Amino acid sequence: MSSDSIKAITESLPPASDYLTYLTILESHVSPELLPTLNDILQNAELTQNIGWDLIHLLLPLRGSEACLTTIARLGNPREVVLKVTEALQLLELDAGEEEGDGEGEKAGRNEPTPVDRFCVLINLLSILHPRIKTKYPSRFLSTSLMAILSAFRPSNQATLAVISFVHTISGKKRPPLPGRKSSLKIPTVPDTSHVGASAPDPEAQDEDPQEAAIQGKLLQSFVTHILEEYVNGNSLEWAARLQESFEPTKVVAGRKSLGESFREDPGLQTRESIVGQLVALARDLGLSSYETLFDAIYKTDSHPVEYDSEENYPSSPGDIPLSQAGSLFLITSFIFSSVLFKSKLPQPKLSIFPDHAKLVKHFIGVEGPSSIGGEESGVVDAILAIGLWLEHNNQFVSGPLEDEDFLQHLQTLSLLSANNPSPTLRYAAHVFTSSILHAHPVDRLRLTFISDTLENCPYETLKASAVSWLKEEIITAQERKAENVFASTVALAAAQPYLFPDTSALADASDEELLQELEQAFPFHMAVVNFLFLIGSDAYAHVVPSGMMTVVEEIYLGPLRIAQEKAEKGYEGGGSFELQLLGERIAMCSAKIDEI
Repeated sequence: MSSDSIKAITESLPPASDYLTYLTILESHVSPELLPTLNDILQNAELTQNIGWDLIHLLLPLRGSEACLTTIARLGNPREVVLKVTEALQLLELDAGEEEGDGEGEKAGRNEPTPVDRFCVLINLLSILHPRIKTKYPSRFLSTSLMAILSAFRPSNQATLAVISFVHTISGKKRPPLPGRKSSLKIPTVPDTSHVGASAPDPEAQDEDPQEAAIQGKLLQSFVTHILEEYVNGNSLEWAARLQESFEPTKVVAGRKSLGESFREDPGLQTRESIVGQLVALARDLGLSSYETLFDAIYKTDSHPVEYDSEENYPSSPGDIPLSQAGSLFLITSFIFSSVLFKSKLPQPKLSIFPDHAKLVKHFIGVEGPSSIGGEESGVVDAILAIGLWLEHNNQFVSGPLEDEDFLQHLQTLSLLSANNPSPTLRYAAHVFTSSILHAHPVDRLRLTFISDTLENCPYETLKASAVSWLKEEIITAQERKAENVFASTVALAAAQPYLFPDTSALADASDEELLQELEQAFPFHMAVVNFLFLIGSDAYAHVVPSGMMTVVEEIYLGPLRIAQEKAEKGYEGGGSFELQLLGERIAMCSAKIDEI
């Protein structure tokens, strides 16, 4: 069969048949076994100029077709071929995964290139095609290709490395490869095709418009920031948590591997950090190293962003092309992070928590209202918290006037992040940062206002538990520093008492199921409160407890809570959950302490 097919595609070569007929013959005979013969045939530049662009879709699904496709990219009409390549990118279904279902799907999955393989091949073809296009406005071809790449891109390591290689080639920014770390992880990259032979000239060559170089440069800058946005949001860097570990190493749990150690030792995490490093280095090579430029990109407001999908919308100047706002944020964060953890020589931006960080938070977090806080992309939250922790660590608290409303709004947003974000490390980083900002404000009554408001109005039990811990820390700090403020007197507890010790008598009327659900949901808050009660029940803190408060607390809060806990534990199958038992023990300890008083 193979020899018959070879005979068919060689004997019917034009002029023995016309180009359209020859394409039909190729479609009916081409197979992986015929690809070496076809590649030899395609060395005829005139033939490839006429049929090459029509072979892209035919060859792309075949394993081993890269040599033929590369020949088409070198010798075919670059304008026609680039359009077919971008069309193929738009048709890719990268979300389909590496293999399809079963039966024939599995067979196809083994014998055909995966969607990611095809993506990388197409990117490689574009890196050959674009330097060949000599036209007045090459940016129009480039913008179309970049949009197609972005629409097909999914942030895998293989795809991202292919994109990095492509931008290096298109921009002419060559870098030596980074020194490799010890890693067993093998990442396939786009093959080097510099040895395969010269490319044919553009048959429709024109002189380039003088402004084109600047437009193409800005297109590549924008493209890299969007790729960085996609990759960081899809591959956690744990910037905030690792900075926190470096700032407070004593708080790393003994015997547990730190995140810093994980990123130094785990091959997958090493690769992730290396790829981000390559993207950041590429952005800097393209001229994106100015903090002023990056912040301008973040705050630039354009209600009608330019779309490069039709001729009238092609960019006519670099100013028409926006950078990714999140990608710009990630570049800033990466520069700061590298200067701290890797001691890089990069300058650090001149920022303060107020107003600069507060402005960043307002721009990226909760933009759709308070109910959306915590649902933002994980990379964005990580970057925002990392910058905040860095500023707090360097005591860059405020530059200029600070309004109470701005301070309380900033705290509320950050505290909601600590309650609602799905990542435990980001929740903890948000809690640490919120606590630091709260305790740093010089006005004690404003700090008390935020704590009381959180206890009164917050619907999240974990955040109310945080408010209890803030109150506890303020009282302890006032005691240690012998401060004269509301936390060193009865004022703080008098203000917080109605929300700190709510009436729990209604729990007695709940069914067993409702009671269990209520106690499990409110467990963080109740545990924080009973632990706090145990603290202020000691003689050392008697001066902050309003007269008669403990009697009221026992009557309306602790007593009914103890009865509810005992009822829930009896109704719980298997003798009660660990949390219920722990709560019961703490309640008993508090009751005993109050009895002593």
